[in-house]
Amino acid sequence: MEDMKVTEAFSSPRTFTVWQYTVAHHQRLLLRSSRRTASDTRVDLHVGGVTAVFLRPSYEGITIRRGTDREKEQVASLLGPRAFARRSFLHVIGEDRMTGFIVGGPLQYRETGAADDEPSGFLRMPDTA
Repeated sequence: MEDMKVTEAFSSPRTFTVWQYTVAHHQRLLLRSSRRTASDTRVDLHVGGVTAVFLRPSYEGITIRRGTDREKEQVASLLGPRAFARRSFLHVIGEDRMTGFIVGGPLQYRETGAADDEPSGFLRMPDTA
């Protein structure tokens, strides 16, 4: 099991799903690549302090990178400058073009052998009803 890591870029051929998003408790987003077999690992991607998202429900392979100044200007022109009021980062989905984005705190990831129904290891996400 690995500890949580902070990164500016992440890429994987695995399938990732928007696992949980909460507007309570610091607006957090969790993307998950589930274990494919009992001996496989699970990968969780987490962003806290989320102020804006544009995502598909799942990705067959994913690349997340820090947005360029130009991409940040494009997103700010759509959402207004308040989206970046908290010194947020623009995390762009897509290697060579933007196919989605997350505006929020640092991108964190964790790889573990935990089952899908076990907590992510990041701050506890509230239960959904």
